[in-house]
Amino acid sequence: MRVIILAMLVSAVGMGFSQKTKTYHQLLAEISTHKDKLKVSYLGGDSIKQHKSVSASKTYLYTQLIDNIFPKWYGTEWDYNGYSNQPKKGQIACGYFVTTTLKHIGFNLNRYKLAQQYSHSIVNTLCNNVQQIGNNDTTKLFSYINSKPNQLYIVGLDNHVGFISKEDDGIYFIHSSYLEPVAVIKEKAALSEALLSSNLFVLGHFSKNDEILISWLTKKEIGIKK
Repeated sequence: MRVIILAMLVSAVGMGFSQKTKTYHQLLAEISTHKDKLKVSYLGGDSIKQHKSVSASKTYLYTQLIDNIFPKWYGTEWDYNGYSNQPKKGQIACGYFVTTTLKHIGFNLNRYKLAQQYSHSIVNTLCNNVQQIGNNDTTKLFSYINSKPNQLYIVGLDNHVGFISKEDDGIYFIHSSYLEPVAVIKEKAALSEALLSSNLFVLGHFSKNDEILISWLTKKEIGIKK
């Protein structure tokens, strides 16, 4: 029994290491292949199978973005006019970080037009259950997030946009930061100057948004909402 458990642990560590050593394009290819399988199940199934496909997509995208896709972009330089299409090369603005990573994993959207919208429009386009919290009320913001299960949000600030992830070990702000280190970073949300300095928070549920996930599965074009 001990031998079996040890083998399982070694295998799990090896799989994690393997994922980290894969190139960005290899990760994207794997996501595309997995999406096609989920799509077949969704389009060819009854309502129960379709529900299972959407539920599986929620968990899958949450994990892939947080564990594999976002980390490839960490350290990519921020610039107000940046629109890099490759991690670690060139510069990327906050809106383009959001739209480019989602475009790359298979969402049918115009990464240029959506990134150029006001941050709140980006949230409304990609999320549901959108909450508006004003007066720099971070207590209300974090209380709301803590009341929900682990998931990925998109948050629009006064002049900025990024992802908020609720994970087992806390709440993080993942964004292309215009403050030091002036790059794509993942930081504790409660310590993020960019987040805490905003007067308004427009927070939307992304990874648990059934409508947007069905669009991902079916490659339906995502129109911009104001």
